[in-house]
Amino acid sequence: MKNLILIILSFSIINLIIAQEIDLSDKWIDSIDATSGFKKFDNKRFDSLDFSKALSNQLRFENDPISTYIGIFGPNNRRIDFHLDVSKNESKYLVTGKSKLGENVRELKGELKLKKVLLRKQDYITDSLFIGLFEFELNEPGDRDGDGVFSGIFTLVFYLENNEITFFKTSSGDEPNFTNTFVGKWKRNNSTVERKVIFSFHAAGLYEGLPYCEELYTFEENDDYLIIKDEFKQFGWSNYPLIRGQKTDWWKK
Repeated sequence: MKNLILIILSFSIINLIIAQEIDLSDKWIDSIDATSGFKKFDNKRFDSLDFSKALSNQLRFENDPISTYIGIFGPNNRRIDFHLDVSKNESKYLVTGKSKLGENVRELKGELKLKKVLLRKQDYITDSLFIGLFEFELNEPGDRDGDGVFSGIFTLVFYLENNEITFFKTSSGDEPNFTNTFVGKWKRNNSTVERKVIFSFHAAGLYEGLPYCEELYTFEENDDYLIIKDEFKQFGWSNYPLIRGQKTDWWKK
């Protein structure tokens, strides 16, 4: 009986630690490294090329699906949106933009740095497919109590077209379907307070879902179509995914 109690207690502690885990960026790197068919590639070969356009949000037409990043913030999976503009500066990429958490819109500045590139040779869509892993940091202005820093790993799936970097996005569920995805955390300035942050182009839909956010979803029709659970609608998801929401110009205000 004593041993049984100890076993149950051990499992409870392990589950509690998992539930409290905030920064999942190392797990994200491990999962990318384990993606079938991809091998490490010399990332210095990309020093002369420019990732800026593929990393930036773009507004090409009304409700452009790549004009905003959308994801979760904190233990209640609150919706957070990002609109980011990226420019190359030697070996780094400078980032400016805004975030929107509820009605709170904050200016952001930071940088991305290419950490690793993986390559998979293939015979369809494009002959070579790459995954770039970037170290990512975004700073809020710091002029308000409660401002902080976003940090983590950003992944970009891409191929080369006319020697230019073009992001790859599958619409059929084929791997890899995790392009333009950030996994990391937000840490409040001068504090130990941290929050889990994960975002991508879309947070739910057909073959769309954020990693490490299983509790956020339920299924519609089949296991390929994810929708936000009703219990999370109060945290900014009431109009998602029927209206993918404020994909046009909230950052201009």
